[in-house]
Amino acid sequence: MLGDANQKDLFDYWHDRVQIRNLDLIASKQHVPTQVLRHECTNYDYLRHLPAVLTLDDLERCRVIAIIKYECTAQVLQRRTGLLRDYARQCREVAAEQQQERSKLLGFIAKLKELLRGKQVVIDRLEERIRLLEADNAALLAELQQSKATEQIQQELEALQLRYDEVVEHRQRLAKNNQSLGGRVAHTNRYRRERDELAEALRQERSLTQSLRRDIEQLRAREQLRFGLAE
Repeated sequence: MLGDANQKDLFDYWHDRVQIRNLDLIASKQHVPTQVLRHECTNYDYLRHLPAVLTLDDLERCRVIAIIKYECTAQVLQRRTGLLRDYARQCREVAAEQQQERSKLLGFIAKLKELLRGKQVVIDRLEERIRLLEADNAALLAELQQSKATEQIQQELEALQLRYDEVVEHRQRLAKNNQSLGGRVAHTNRYRRERDELAEALRQERSLTQSLRRDIEQLRAREQLRFGLAE
């Protein structure tokens, strides 16, 4: 029967008997040789060894096996092409979705950067305000410390001036007593003793007065020096 069929009938006959299998290998993204696809993914070996094929004479058998080989190869390559085309279409769709998501993400990032840039301007202004307030606070603190130091020096000067006035007043009393004692000569020894004591006391008071004057001059010099540094 096979030997009597024409060329078209043979192609149609074997076309209907080709079976596709092992779809995972057919759909592989890696390169698969054609002969591997034909042997592993179709029933090519089964068809070429059918008794109806083997009983044909040599020439006819070769012609039929060639048709079987062609149909198996064509169908498995067609199936692989379709599967890879579907995969490529899916990849394009995924790439388009990813590009759309990427565009949205880039837009969001741009808005976020703009928002952060505005926040940074506010932060810079606040930091500048803080620096100005700290500078003002330092200036006020320096003025307060200078005022306290000036007040303390003034109090020390007033205390020394008071002591100095007391010493001068005491010295004047001693001078008057000394003049009064000059007219009293009732007893020579007593007069000499009191005179010597008054002289010693006067010497001590003079020494104390000189010391106080030096202290006052030093304090005044310190005050003038501090005022000069402050200016």
